[in-house]
Amino acid sequence: MQHTNNKPKNKDVRADGKVFDGHTWRKAGINHHCNEEGLIFYKREFRTLKGYLQQGGNLSKIVFGNIKTPQAITTLTKVLYDKENSGDVYIITNKAWKGWVKIGRAIDAEDRCKGYQTSSPFRDYKLEYKQYFKDRTKAEKTAHTLCSDIAEDKNGEWFKLPVQKAKKLIQTINEKQYEK
Repeated sequence: MQHTNNKPKNKDVRADGKVFDGHTWRKAGINHHCNEEGLIFYKREFRTLKGYLQQGGNLSKIVFGNIKTPQAITTLTKVLYDKENSGDVYIITNKAWKGWVKIGRAIDAEDRCKGYQTSSPFRDYKLEYKQYFKDRTKAEKTAHTLCSDIAEDKNGEWFKLPVQKAKKLIQTINEKQYEK
């Protein structure tokens, strides 16, 4: 400390290497601790990961050492997944619904298809096509709009449409339209 009174000032450093952050003494470089509920202490209060990032937090500064509950891990995983924009727009089919295709988005289409297999005793979902996009959410929305225009029928993300037509529509999506 470089001042004479006993009250620490912001960014003062103690002999043990801890830095005063204006509120408390913390280890240098490890200021953003995540508790067991998945909340991060930042700017004098606990925040959700989403709130932490909105307030200017940085993922590389978070210490996750105390996360132990499955619910906390699930919450953090969902926020991190939602933060990632890039990934695949994919087409999945199942022979039980002949003529229908599911058009969806995922960071990893193969992994998503494996997830569908758990809901089928025959493990008969098939990844027909995938295409990478910088913004998979916008690309998926565009794919849904394009497929809705020509599909015989629609139910959520499922379209009564030949695989090849769906594939050609996805291939027409131009990412430059999303750039600003």
